[in-house]
Amino acid sequence: MSTTHSEILVSIVCVTYNHELYLRQALDSFLMQKTSFAYEIVLAEDCSTDGTRKICEEYAANYPEKIHYIYHDHNVGYNENEYEAMCAAKGKYIAYCEGDDYWTIPDKLQRQIDFLENHPEYSVCWHRCKHHNVETGENKNDACGAILPDGAEGVDIDLETYFAGWYTQPLTMMFRTNALDLRLYHNYKYFRDMQQMYHLLKRGKGYLFAFDGGIRNVHRGGMASSITTKQYCDISLPIDREFFWKNLDKGPRKNYMETLDTCVKVYAQCNKWKAFYCALVRFIISGHPHSLWRNFKLIVTAK
Repeated sequence: MSTTHSEILVSIVCVTYNHELYLRQALDSFLMQKTSFAYEIVLAEDCSTDGTRKICEEYAANYPEKIHYIYHDHNVGYNENEYEAMCAAKGKYIAYCEGDDYWTIPDKLQRQIDFLENHPEYSVCWHRCKHHNVETGENKNDACGAILPDGAEGVDIDLETYFAGWYTQPLTMMFRTNALDLRLYHNYKYFRDMQQMYHLLKRGKGYLFAFDGGIRNVHRGGMASSITTKQYCDISLPIDREFFWKNLDKGPRKNYMETLDTCVKVYAQCNKWKAFYCALVRFIISGHPHSLWRNFKLIVTAK
């Protein structure tokens, strides 16, 4: 018997595209969760070109009481695919994980729910994870150790902390469904995890657990997993530009200026006109002529 809307406490939202090599592990990690509450899996597939859809259909058929499967006859893009999944979620809380990542402990959901149910002032929480390079087999710790005191169960995350370093990952996130305004998906051309977490932290406090509960797979097919610095700039510049101009807040400003600084150095080696453009934009935003002079000198002398 399927659970009713009112009985579901958590919706696991999983968006997937060309994740054939990883999706089974992700779905199995959702299904292994041991909880005192009912949860659903909202699985949104965006017309993949590999065997991802076949895996989705298999799991949806095998677990009809658990999986709400959304699919498209044509590729609708990241924003729209995730938006439809969020709209379909029935839970009071949403736990997020893309189809190429997975969880490693069976009580991940229970731990986060126990915290959020007892701390209504928090809109979102995360935990630690490992970064696994699928080509080299290398595992790396996340950046969270930099802000977690020894022996601490966790630490608060506010907007200043969030933009100071990338301590959070989408696969570790759980948030209150009513804390995310779904209209934001259509207010942005690029609505990614950075924007999502920013707006969640505008609605309440954030908390980062010290426990390790997931694996982020780093691979060539990931949106930002294994790319060159030039690809990073090509992808990040329009996203961070929009994020800043939509909000005109110090966090998005800091993020955009850091991206511009990086891209000045990168484009100085391969596209000097783009490098000059980034340097000029950075000057307009910061108003610091010494940074403009420094960047122009770097561009001219780069070989």
